[in-house]
Amino acid sequence: MAGVARSLRTARLTLRPPTPEDAPAIAASMGNYDVVRWLAAPPYPYDRADAERFIAETRAGSAPVWAIDDSDGLCGLIGVDPDLGYWLDRRAWGRGYATEAGDAVIDAWFAGSGAQALRASHMQGNDRSRAALLRMGFRDDGPREIWSTPLSQMMPARDLVMSRTDWAASRRYRLRTPRLRLRELRDGDVPALARIGGDARVAPMIWGATSPWPEDAAHRWVQAWKYRGRPGFRAAICTRLGRLIGTIMVAPNDTAGEGTTAWFIDPDYWGRGLCTEAAGAFLPDVMDRFELQTVVADHFADNPASGAVMRKLGFQQTGQGLGRSSARLEPAPVILYRLERATLKVSP
Repeated sequence: MAGVARSLRTARLTLRPPTPEDAPAIAASMGNYDVVRWLAAPPYPYDRADAERFIAETRAGSAPVWAIDDSDGLCGLIGVDPDLGYWLDRRAWGRGYATEAGDAVIDAWFAGSGAQALRASHMQGNDRSRAALLRMGFRDDGPREIWSTPLSQMMPARDLVMSRTDWAASRRYRLRTPRLRLRELRDGDVPALARIGGDARVAPMIWGATSPWPEDAAHRWVQAWKYRGRPGFRAAICTRLGRLIGTIMVAPNDTAGEGTTAWFIDPDYWGRGLCTEAAGAFLPDVMDRFELQTVVADHFADNPASGAVMRKLGFQQTGQGLGRSSARLEPAPVILYRLERATLKVSP
């Protein structure tokens, strides 16, 4: 469809138009019954001729379809025709690729089309797909039945829907404090983040940055941490005039109701209580917003200032361990902390 990007990049994936050279990989993936059993349209068994026919139809059609590549090559397909649909090769299951690719396609679809809503569906029992669609921001829209070509029968399914309003709201994060503005990360933040995160005083205290920190690496980092309406994002910490001076994050843990947080700030703004101010507003907001009862954090032992901030916020020390930083040659001691919702000290 005109206006929808033909190629997309995420932190780990490249989405591009399928080519005839993809036929063997597509046929191999779709030849796996564990993959095709959850799809409505493809035949089973599925061979190279089926893949070649599908690619030819896709290239001749107007509906946007992308091949999904990771570092090992093609691992799935995703498209909108007219509903969002996708499949992943068995080797790619459990890596979060469906959500990552889906986020990119949803953004491209709403940005490049005039559609007011996007729909999707999954067969009853396909819990992985349902979880991925809900993480993307779809809402359940009730039951229906769909014809399964691989199974040659009608199958119970669930419809889901995402409105343009829902999409826009799930990409925007705003929070104010007396001296700061917190918002979602943007591509335009990359130069400032590369400078701050790559500072030799900052990089060894955080996990993902090197010193210096190349802008292409910082850009991939931003792509991975954009706000999508769920835990697993970083907010930009900005002055009231809009200058980006740091970030703060919340990510989900394996334990239900628990998250992880971390932050960093430009050394030019150290010693002013701004980390405490930002975190003191951010943590109660995300704990309420995402129903988190506990948040954990840590800091390197040679960064006591971060520990002081945590204790001001109500974190309790729980132990010690070893942590890694891309800017350190080897693991280093870290201090572990835990914050319960009831003991959080909210900023005034």
